[in-house]
Amino acid sequence: MKKLTIVEGSSGEIIEDIEFSGGYNIQYASNEDSGRIQKVTRLDNAKFDEKHWIKNLIYRPICFKLVSRFEELKYIKPDKILFLEDTYWKPTGGKKSWIARIKATNNELYSVTGYEYIIETREYYTEKMSKEQVVALMYHELRHIDSDGTLKDHDIEDWSNMVATLGKDWAETKANIADILDDEFLWDELRKAGRQVSIYDYIGRDKK
Repeated sequence: MKKLTIVEGSSGEIIEDIEFSGGYNIQYASNEDSGRIQKVTRLDNAKFDEKHWIKNLIYRPICFKLVSRFEELKYIKPDKILFLEDTYWKPTGGKKSWIARIKATNNELYSVTGYEYIIETREYYTEKMSKEQVVALMYHELRHIDSDGTLKDHDIEDWSNMVATLGKDWAETKANIADILDDEFLWDELRKAGRQVSIYDYIGRDKK
């Protein structure tokens, strides 16, 4: 259990005294910096809306490890990403559907929380994935963030290292893929798939 207490500095009067077990998102303003709103965000697992749960506690540590390990991700700040998981969605038919996606936050959400991006996943898929698959999924989504902060489209040639490693069935339940966070894993020592396929050949394909 955590406790948040706000005390009036001169009198010692307790203004707020809150006990809670989850994370927190605090905003405050000070006359010393022209009233600019400051943010302290430590959200982990909590209900975001009727369909989504905040999963920062699960996915953020993975992203910090990925950023630390891979040079192509060095400029990314995982603490600026809000991780949401749709716990409600189920497939309806045989059409392709996404497993995870990233988008920039709008001005309103950014001004309230300080998050610059949202990575949204679907529990229907992620609960069936191995640890290695989830790590690969997060790497894939982080690669959408360009060095100038904008989001870039899929670039299969640029991500050929990932394609060669994972093969067409990388998103299949408990697929046997390499752990890219393994200390001995190197992109230039890949186990080639039978053909050079797009990682989108399979991702999100609902089975009838």
